[in-house]
Amino acid sequence: MNNSFSDPQKPPFDPWTDNVGSVDDPSTIIATIPGTLGYYPQESIIVIGLVPDAEIGGELVLGPMLRADIVNADQLADFLTTAPVEHCVAFLGVMVTRMPHSESANEAVQTLEDLTRPCGEPLVDVLWHVSEIAQGTPYEMVFGPDPDDMDRQWPDLKWGRGTVASVVSSPAMRAWRDNGILPALNRSDTFEYFQPDDDPAGITVDGERVDVTAFSRDARRRADELRRKIDRGSAEPSAVVRQAMRALTHAPAQPLIALDERYGVDRVFADRGDLHAVVTVLTRSVLRDCVIGTAVRHPEEAATALLAVARAFDGVVRANALSLWGIVAISRGLSSWASAALAIAQEELPRHSMSAICLEILAAGEQQHLVTTILQGCELACAHITGAAGGSDDSGDAQSFDDPGDDYGEAASA
Repeated sequence: MNNSFSDPQKPPFDPWTDNVGSVDDPSTIIATIPGTLGYYPQESIIVIGLVPDAEIGGELVLGPMLRADIVNADQLADFLTTAPVEHCVAFLGVMVTRMPHSESANEAVQTLEDLTRPCGEPLVDVLWHVSEIAQGTPYEMVFGPDPDDMDRQWPDLKWGRGTVASVVSSPAMRAWRDNGILPALNRSDTFEYFQPDDDPAGITVDGERVDVTAFSRDARRRADELRRKIDRGSAEPSAVVRQAMRALTHAPAQPLIALDERYGVDRVFADRGDLHAVVTVLTRSVLRDCVIGTAVRHPEEAATALLAVARAFDGVVRANALSLWGIVAISRGLSSWASAALAIAQEELPRHSMSAICLEILAAGEQQHLVTTILQGCELACAHITGAAGGSDDSGDAQSFDDPGDDYGEAASA
């Protein structure tokens, strides 16, 4: 299923993603797309930047990747002409459609072909068409260098036409294989994965029905009390943070992307107090930052708990749960799914700074350094609350992403 710009739950195009992979012909380049985006694009335009390998001088590797619906290729083009793309020495385009001669496809081709660099040279150097991205599917060049010249100089490249290489064997699939999962069938799956539960008004914990609004309000009140007690040297904030850490580590260990099974808070939290501790720390940034390190060190357990909370709650609790899930996903090499979680958090709560900052770092293609940067500052944030134990395994090492006053309004915080 193809998604349009009119859907309020999805950004106008997929955020930049970056995947390290050395590929050297159109066949293998096209095969990297599902692993990099996190799903199999349909009726789409994909633009891939080539960047110099910092470790191997002169060699080019795949850099940032951007995707848009074919009908929205003009907005992708607007982004390309304003984004910081100086580090990209070339751009390769791929058009995925079963209707390559349709009006929208022809307009998309013309839009990309008309893009130029300040020097007047084409911005997109080549565009290939493929009906779907699957091993053995034929591809053909739409525009670019003379294929006969390319074939004479590099006969093995099959620049003009060929067939798509193995998607599963692509370097971009390594993180997926390591996590025991496969990319989603389409872009919609990545966003639907984070959709709230069908009954957001109530949850069941310890066999009892719990009103989400009242539960959130009580957690927010508790978080405000703890925040005031931090500077007084009270032991209460540390106790609640540690309880939240234990709850995250004791959740059922599930793959980060488990499309076939949906874990609710009733299956994740056996104790109401544990859920209350997690929701409390996710209400205020000064408490939230302390559990980031624990989440990253226990990815499968913490991600299960965070996703269950994100689906059951709304406002700042949901935004923080999605953001922490995104950080865990990035640490596991699943940046594309992290981008979806962060984009939803930002869409639903535009003033939420953690999701905004993480998306900016992803947009700069620096996700490899994102988790490291966050963890470097977490020890200080946690030590302020938990004391010398801040650097232990039961505390986080996270950079503080302060949201001014954590003031999102009553409705957003509930």
